[in-house]
Amino acid sequence: MLDLALAQDAVDRYRTSLEDLAAAFEPRTLRRLGDPSTPVARRLAAAADALAGQPESVRGLVRLLIERDRIALLPRIARAFGELVDERAGIAKALVTTAADMESGERERVVAQLERATGKRIKAEFAVDPALLGGATVRVGDHLVDASLRTRLDLLRTQLAS
Repeated sequence: MLDLALAQDAVDRYRTSLEDLAAAFEPRTLRRLGDPSTPVARRLAAAADALAGQPESVRGLVRLLIERDRIALLPRIARAFGELVDERAGIAKALVTTAADMESGERERVVAQLERATGKRIKAEFAVDPALLGGATVRVGDHLVDASLRTRLDLLRTQLAS
């Protein structure tokens, strides 16, 4: 799918299309479109309105998923496509978890620091976990940096106990 999108210079259009369809087909709709007891022609007809205006390759993918009773995979396919596009563009995903919510200015500074440290553009998600007590944990790809107060106290407790 990415090769087709690249060949047509329509990567953003494909990404948007897949993400929109994945969002439009809520779990109940996915179950109905994947129900093998409903004739395939009827399931395809039910999806036709949502597919109108989408790129032909995306429409073909959705039709194939419906025909093979695999339409439930659409959200994962959309997510994987987006990850491939981001990877190709040098964008890394980060999850920053703090003990308290951060203001937008603080978030921007964290993203800027992560971009300098990784040499990549960062698409960050922020979460709050009061159990951290203070500090933060940052996961970029499969790398985790734990600078939380909870972890530091756990380490100190272990050192004092030994």
